[in-house]
Amino acid sequence: MTNEVINLLKSCDGYVSGEEMSQKLHISRAAVWKSINELRGLGYKIEAAPRLGYRIVSSPDKLFSHELEHRLNTKVVGRKVFYEETVSSTMDKAFELAVKGEKEGTVIAAETQTKGRGRMGRVWTSPKGQGIYFSVILRPALSPSDIARLTLLAGVAVCEAIRQVAAVDAKIKWPNDVLIKGKKAVGILTELNAESDRVRFCVIGIGINVNTPLRQLPENATSLKQETGKMHSRIGLAQEVLRRLDVWYDILKMQGFPPVIERWKTLSSTLGRLVRLKDQQNELEGKAVDLDEYGGLMIQTKSGVVVKRMSGDVIEQ
Repeated sequence: MTNEVINLLKSCDGYVSGEEMSQKLHISRAAVWKSINELRGLGYKIEAAPRLGYRIVSSPDKLFSHELEHRLNTKVVGRKVFYEETVSSTMDKAFELAVKGEKEGTVIAAETQTKGRGRMGRVWTSPKGQGIYFSVILRPALSPSDIARLTLLAGVAVCEAIRQVAAVDAKIKWPNDVLIKGKKAVGILTELNAESDRVRFCVIGIGINVNTPLRQLPENATSLKQETGKMHSRIGLAQEVLRRLDVWYDILKMQGFPPVIERWKTLSSTLGRLVRLKDQQNELEGKAVDLDEYGGLMIQTKSGVVVKRMSGDVIEQ
């Protein structure tokens, strides 16, 4: 009931009387009062005035379901949000829900992760209340070999959102990092559940260092606060990321992958640079010259041969 109460308060300008809330929500005045106290306990500052009622003075910057869903206006992504104060990993929780049939677009958000992870088994540092940590369930009509496209799509969405909200020159490093001034601010992880010829579902995990102090970050990482010198609303940025994901996912379904590739190229920090790529096979050096139609990185070696790689760690030189 607290969700309904906060949504009603947010939808009204000024005060809302307890009687009006009781009637609109079909609950008792005592239930209204109880919900107001619960919201105050969550960090909402709610003012009460005799004969006027209640109004919101301020809201906590926490990734509550009702905060992320409020006026999001998306088609698929974020229509339903699960919130956890603490979770081992939003990826694990999303997988668990997806296996049980949770619908496409569902988001699992958390204030902190005790076992947050990135690619290749790396740990993703998740200081409580400092960053954005969420995973999205998608059920795309793609084959398993096409799934790398969703990682690039997510990179475009996050990069655009950061540029819009924080007004910084964010860039995408192939395949899954978003950089600010050459330092990592975002990690993206895509995992899937599939048969040989079709994807049952995939989960895209996104971690963004928003207000995280530098001392709590790994070497060569940064945060929006560090780069801009000011705090940023995690709710506002998370909502913008969800909106951009929704837009680009719709473009992918309606127009295919070419528009995603073209936008990715305009935001890339990798193309045109000398790079060193290390994967399970070997180490490769050369100039990153293009992406192929599946999102593979095309690297031209010193001998002039162009080699494609679909995965690996890239160091930009």
